[in-house]
Amino acid sequence: MKILVVDDTEANRKLLCWILEDDGHTVVEAVNGQEGVDLFQSESPDLVLMDVMMPVMDGFDSTKAIREILGDTHIPIIFLTALSDDASLAKCLSVGGDDFLSKPINEQVLQAKINAHARIRDLNEELNKQKVELEALHALTEREHEIAKAVFENAMGASLQDCANTRHYISPATTFNGDILLSAPSPSGGLYVILADFTGHGLPAAIGALPLSQTFYNCTVAGDSVSDIARKLNTALEGFLPDFMFAAAAVLEMNADGTRVTFWAGGLPDIIITDANGSIKESVISSHMPLGVLDDKEFEREVIIRHPEPGDKYYIYTDGITETETPDGEMYGDERMQALFDGTQKDPFTKLLYDIKTFRGALEQNDDITIIELTCSPVELETEHDTKPLAQGKLPWSLNMNLDANALNGSSPISQIIDMIGSSPAISEHKDYLHTIMSELFSNALEHGVLELSSELKETEDGYLDYYQQREDRLAALTDGNITINVEFILGDEYGKLKINFNDSGKGFDVKNLKASDDDNAFGRGASLIDTLCDSVEYNETGTAVTAYYTLRSTD
Repeated sequence: MKILVVDDTEANRKLLCWILEDDGHTVVEAVNGQEGVDLFQSESPDLVLMDVMMPVMDGFDSTKAIREILGDTHIPIIFLTALSDDASLAKCLSVGGDDFLSKPINEQVLQAKINAHARIRDLNEELNKQKVELEALHALTEREHEIAKAVFENAMGASLQDCANTRHYISPATTFNGDILLSAPSPSGGLYVILADFTGHGLPAAIGALPLSQTFYNCTVAGDSVSDIARKLNTALEGFLPDFMFAAAAVLEMNADGTRVTFWAGGLPDIIITDANGSIKESVISSHMPLGVLDDKEFEREVIIRHPEPGDKYYIYTDGITETETPDGEMYGDERMQALFDGTQKDPFTKLLYDIKTFRGALEQNDDITIIELTCSPVELETEHDTKPLAQGKLPWSLNMNLDANALNGSSPISQIIDMIGSSPAISEHKDYLHTIMSELFSNALEHGVLELSSELKETEDGYLDYYQQREDRLAALTDGNITINVEFILGDEYGKLKINFNDSGKGFDVKNLKASDDDNAFGRGASLIDTLCDSVEYNETGTAVTAYYTLRSTD
């Protein structure tokens, strides 16, 4: 180690040189404080032994000057002094000294202090090295964040279609937003919207935005149904995200005149539906699992369809709103939020945002917050888009499927059938309706036809359980029986028509009794739903066959 000895007494310097050189150190001598400063700059020693009382410049001023030269670099300075009063010793440390040693010098104590400060110096050098590395890493991370942010902003560049029907608020908790809000026009002039909330927040949560946005826009350009969009998004995220990540989401489509809203919701807070005055009409539970959790075979694609009144509003939001906390840990909550929609607020959307901010007070936002308000009225896009309807089919076609006992023991074939016929022109915008119709027809054919179950079992809560237990047992024991499905596209003057036929091998059922199901019952509503959605429904006398006709007229 190179040690600078600053002392105006030659005898003291010689003694120190003898001790230090005997321990293997290199010694540089200075006879006063000014020379000590000059030699420090030229020799760059590893440690300084500083006398206090010296001519030209004393040890206090010399130490101050050396510390100014060093800046953030640490070199130990040990004062050697005959002073013993507390004020002088305190000053030694206040001007930049690291330690002091009283004269006459004790060799063992001197060696111990040098070794101790050498360790401190080495540790400080290591810390400085790590600091430099951390600063470089921080700069690199900042640069990578800037690049990633630019990529996400480009990916989300067209995320929200300028539309008079929507208002939204987005507030990320960090630089990167784990909430994704996208919208796009439908080919028939309507509007698609998706709101997704990925697990966590920050960059890891935002990564899912890339496959989600790409899949969503591909689907909207093709005019896919809401159920198809949800299914494709689930497939994309299930294959892309790690097991512990998923996206709570809602996918909506409003037709061009604002009279029909179709939506799929999984994992998000309840969707609030209000009238034009802001009074809550319905709170719809997100009944499905979030996107990215289930594989394609398990995925539930069923949608909800509503026919709103003019001016009705839909509010879709993430749990960052309801889980906003006060400094005392109190949550804003669903009940407090829904209380805003009582019809007394002139603008509940703006009032909600104000309430959230005042409720949180000075507390930092702890989660991403996103909300969108969708007003049900004719869609008004503020930019021009090609909204020509998809070309109608020009060739007739039919699909025939015979399901034996083995096939009936598997999963429902309806999703596969809808996928098959969905590629036909003019079918895509009807896929949600057709899925509902054919699911009900298949359930009737399987449960009441092949399995010969009676709906009367469902009249009590225990009967419900018994009904589905019998369904499971009879299906597992099924060795004989079949259902034939035929779907035929018939050409029309303006719109095509689908003829849908289900025929089962069962003994049949009382068709009149099935059609007369009371709305007060919690069962038997499938037939009336099919009647509502179809142009006509015809049963044969035994109830073993049903034919439904569905016109593919525009849904706008």
